[in-house]
Amino acid sequence: MGPVHFQMLRLLASTPFFGKKPQRLTIPSADDQIAYKNLLHRPQVSLDLSELKEFYKGKRILITGAGGSIGSEIAQQVADMGATHVSLVENSELALYSIDQSLSLKAQFAMTKRAILCDIRRKDRLMSVVRTERPDIIFHAAALKHVPMVEQNPSEGVLTNVLGTQNLIEVANACKVAQLVMISSDKAVAPSSLMGATKRLAEHLIRHNGLKSSAYTQACVVRFGNVLGSTGSVVPLFRAQIERGGPITITDPKAERFFMTILEAVQLVLQAALQNTKSSADMPNLYVLEMGTPVRIVDLAKRMIRLYGLKAGRDIEIKFIGLRDGEKLTEDLTDIDETQAPVMPGIFEVVSQNETHVIEPEDLERLFQIASKSEDDLVRSLLFSFVNKIHRPHANLTAAAE
Repeated sequence: MGPVHFQMLRLLASTPFFGKKPQRLTIPSADDQIAYKNLLHRPQVSLDLSELKEFYKGKRILITGAGGSIGSEIAQQVADMGATHVSLVENSELALYSIDQSLSLKAQFAMTKRAILCDIRRKDRLMSVVRTERPDIIFHAAALKHVPMVEQNPSEGVLTNVLGTQNLIEVANACKVAQLVMISSDKAVAPSSLMGATKRLAEHLIRHNGLKSSAYTQACVVRFGNVLGSTGSVVPLFRAQIERGGPITITDPKAERFFMTILEAVQLVLQAALQNTKSSADMPNLYVLEMGTPVRIVDLAKRMIRLYGLKAGRDIEIKFIGLRDGEKLTEDLTDIDETQAPVMPGIFEVVSQNETHVIEPEDLERLFQIASKSEDDLVRSLLFSFVNKIHRPHANLTAAAE
């Protein structure tokens, strides 16, 4: 079944025949994030928004990666909650233009905004931006996040995800920003991919390399899994594959992932940031979001095919192509040496059971220098050596020392 047939399918579904009401296709459109909840097999976490609105009302918010899926939704939600100023920091001109125009439609809100082209790798530029914008809270959503893409570009992944995060830590502290919130990924848990390794190291920098209780900036990390409908995720890919007649391509029949909607993810990120202000911990906290049980990718694909009124295998072929470099069959939200402690519905604090190795500044600088020279093999080796020191249980480190 080709593209023309799907255009006809949509036409027939929306056209009344013989007095019958038109049938509505329930596959969510690209700009209907709320409808993505139809693809989940669990209820969404319900939050009391009154406390959130009170907290964000009048705040100045800066968002890195503001044009991305998560960053743009953070911008929309804090605008709805009464933020007084939103600083949109983005490296992509097109993405920045898009979120800037979208926020311009919220004319009913007494909020100012500024669209700022800025690469977080450039510390001097970042420092100038933060000093000028004077944010109360920084949401750090800028990252290279696609596993195969970072696998092919290790040095770029390190420069954006690790150096960019270190720059932001130093700038936020120097500018006395009250709070810094980093968005992380379940792929940072026992990482097998370069993307996951860069996010794990970035988490570590936030929590253990410079933002202790004596620092000006209170910080936290929020870790969660896949977001339905985000840029480059499987739902837009499957939609495109279905509408051109298939096949749907899946890595492995056993592959599974945690899923949540963008709306749900960002509400919980905003709640975690609020919750973190109540913490008295000596170091930045790590939070994970409630994501239910993992969903098999093949089951998600079949569900989408059914939403089109079609049948897998008959109308749309499902083709298994094998795991790509760095990919795992399943992901976890916590590591072997981490436990979850409930904070509130939908949010858990992650507690490490072991001491954590601190990455020395000179070692970090060496990583950044070889990444700037695009020495990808050395970057890969050094990055994973750092991550192995970070996440190996303390007992193993002691045994190795003996």
